[in-house]
Amino acid sequence: MLEASRWRRLALAIGQLSRPRSLAFGLLALQPLWALPAAADDNQDGKQPVAQPQANPYLYLDWFPKSQLDPLERSQLAPVCGGTFIEPTRTYPNANLLPEDAPLRATADSSNWLEDGTAQLRGNVHITQGYRQLFADQVDVNREESTAYLSGAIEMREPSLLVRGKAAQVHTDSKAASIEDATYVVHDEFVHGSARFASREASGELILTEGSYTRCEPDDVFWRMTGGEITIDNVERQGTARNVRLEIADVPVFYFPYLRFPVGSERMSGFLFPSISNSDENGWDIAVPYYWNIAPQLDATIVPRYVQHRGTGLELETRHLSPWFNTELRMAGLPDDKGGDDEDAQRLINEGFPEDLVLPAKGEDRWFVNLDQLGGNGGMWRTRIDYTKVSDADYFRDLGNVELDTPQNTNPRTLTALNQSAEASLTSEHWQASIRAQEYQQLVKDRFENFSQLPRINLDGNYKWGDWQLLMQHEVTSFDHADTETIRFIADVDDPNSETSLTRNFVNANRTRIDYSFGWDKQWLWGFFNPEITGIYLGYDLAETFLTDPADNTPEASAAQFTIDSGLYFERDGNLFSKEYVQTLEPRLFLMASTEADQTDFLNVSDIRATDPKSDNLLYDTSLFTFSYDQLFRDSRFNGNDRIDDADRAAFGLTTRFIDPSSGRDLFSASAGQIFYSEASRIELAEFIQDVPRSEFAARLESRPTDALRISSEAIYHDTDHTINRGNVTLRYLDDDFRLFNVSYRYLRKAEIYDSTDSYLVQGPVKQADVSTAWPINSRLSILARAAYDFTFDRELEYLAGLEYDTCCYRTRLLWRRELDNDLADVVPPEELEFDEGIYIELQLKGLAGIGGSVTRMLSQGIANFDQREVLKQ
Repeated sequence: MLEASRWRRLALAIGQLSRPRSLAFGLLALQPLWALPAAADDNQDGKQPVAQPQANPYLYLDWFPKSQLDPLERSQLAPVCGGTFIEPTRTYPNANLLPEDAPLRATADSSNWLEDGTAQLRGNVHITQGYRQLFADQVDVNREESTAYLSGAIEMREPSLLVRGKAAQVHTDSKAASIEDATYVVHDEFVHGSARFASREASGELILTEGSYTRCEPDDVFWRMTGGEITIDNVERQGTARNVRLEIADVPVFYFPYLRFPVGSERMSGFLFPSISNSDENGWDIAVPYYWNIAPQLDATIVPRYVQHRGTGLELETRHLSPWFNTELRMAGLPDDKGGDDEDAQRLINEGFPEDLVLPAKGEDRWFVNLDQLGGNGGMWRTRIDYTKVSDADYFRDLGNVELDTPQNTNPRTLTALNQSAEASLTSEHWQASIRAQEYQQLVKDRFENFSQLPRINLDGNYKWGDWQLLMQHEVTSFDHADTETIRFIADVDDPNSETSLTRNFVNANRTRIDYSFGWDKQWLWGFFNPEITGIYLGYDLAETFLTDPADNTPEASAAQFTIDSGLYFERDGNLFSKEYVQTLEPRLFLMASTEADQTDFLNVSDIRATDPKSDNLLYDTSLFTFSYDQLFRDSRFNGNDRIDDADRAAFGLTTRFIDPSSGRDLFSASAGQIFYSEASRIELAEFIQDVPRSEFAARLESRPTDALRISSEAIYHDTDHTINRGNVTLRYLDDDFRLFNVSYRYLRKAEIYDSTDSYLVQGPVKQADVSTAWPINSRLSILARAAYDFTFDRELEYLAGLEYDTCCYRTRLLWRRELDNDLADVVPPEELEFDEGIYIELQLKGLAGIGGSVTRMLSQGIANFDQREVLKQ
């Protein structure tokens, strides 16, 4: 340490160093900087130990390969990364203080005060002030010119920032600074680069001449931004570049006369990289997104889109956050659709089929709108708007996938209806009131079930006294529909002139449903016993339109029900192949008795005049639950409130489990059961069923032998006909090494239906298999594949094949897709449907932009658990 008198003189000479953002330390406040490589210095106090160059040639950038990291550091590293930037530990005094709160300290091999007022520090100069550090071979300070000159191997450090260079000059009055031939590292952002000349202006901006920027690993720089002049505003966390180029694998691929980009993870306005794909029907599909960061709580993405065989359109996505509402709005439009390049459609038109049936969207304006808004702050009130509408039923098939909030990330191309609803609710300790308006846009051309609920009002109460519970449910719904609906279709696909139509009349109604139940919910370690008594009222007020006798417009029914749901738990310890387990045996009994609910007026309503017999039944929002093992223990077989389930029955089920006692995981479980009905008739959706003593036999098997593997299977067996009516088997595998594999098969028994000439099958049993995988060949290269096949019609439904290459710096995916084209499903026989093929490329430059983001959506919608794999890889 310098003696006290000499230190005081040096402190006076470079007194500006003790002020925030002064001298060289003013440059340290900027991040990121840009630099060219410089040689590593010898080890100094507070710096990382120096490794041999051949072992780690990038140590001068604080870079450590994975092989030199300890187990904890490796566990925190992304699997595709080969190393990371690590700052050296600060061990000098006051290292954790802010610079303005800490004294300036300096050491050097020698110091000298010249008569012209210049202070000189020579040899291993180390200056600290709080968390700021400076290393240099020489430092010359001229107080008269308010200038400091640094030379030799310069190293400047701040938290998460390293700057190295050969020479630097700092103007202490204006706080402007410059550095020559510098390298930089921003540790937290995984950013590094170089600049031939870097200057810090008095305004705080950093101007880089011939600079570069990348987030790649130092030993594998796949992409970099490089060019003429780059300005970085670290306060606004954004940058601008002029005359720069994007280099990929050292090859210039884009030139930007002007470009704005974010610094770090901050959002900012600017063009994103385009999405490019090619398919048989649409040709080249190019979209160029522009991101607009309007405000911290509001942004938008505007996407001009060119589709070669359809036209040019525009897409918009905007998001808004507020203390009360979260809103997302998506819109798209494509005027005057050219119809696409579908050779099969053109062939049918040449054969005489009406063009407006084969290509119904040709010449039409195509559009899409989706509004998703969630209101409420977790308090008493809550709102939700979920509204989606398209110009026509073929929009998703023709113009590709979009991001929608669909169940289990369902492909929008397979949707049969779009939800359009708005709901508001108010909740107190015991009561909840809600009002909802809802309707659906049907996407299946021969379906009519699209009654609007305008509105639906619910008032529900819930009181508990220990194990006793009282539930009170009140619902009033107004169902509305156009008085008639007509569809056009081809009756005989071999006859272009067989166009016909079907008209159906609809009866609007107000429905009132009241359910009161009082029960005892008792649970023990060895079982449960839940008796409950329920009173139900169901009534309608029908509109007089299409009724021959307007006086018969108030059908109603009521019933009292008593149910008992009970079960026991038995368990024992076991050992198999030196593996301990706990086996359980869980019998369950469900009993239901109901008074007769006279619902005759709901069925075969002869007072309704219609050309479609389906109009004769009062069904507005109700269907039968798909029968399964869980359905055995429901108090109603109906999904909806148009029917009262008055079938007396007893359901018995039995489950056994083999449980891993250490993890609680079900190694294997099997369940089976059946429902037994009384001799009385019971109501179905459109008729009464008699003389059916029991239900189908339901069985389910599940196994999770490891954390990565899950196997499940279910079968519904008709023990009278000795047939399997429905079954499926599914295998899901996803491990910590990101190996993903899925296999599934499903079967649904259906009658075979042939066309009028018996020449081809129109409908048959559903027998479909689906196999998909995302399997790594090594830590960076993975195979992507999916095959979905229909055995009934002996045809593939969808094939996917591709490769994924993922590194710490970039990720690229190349995907081929072949899928069944259903656009002509209503026009041609099933076996004559053709396929649409396309090749898609996705390139994500991590920390910069991505190209072809629709590939990720395809994979998420086609490969089960793909989204979960993406989360694990982060």
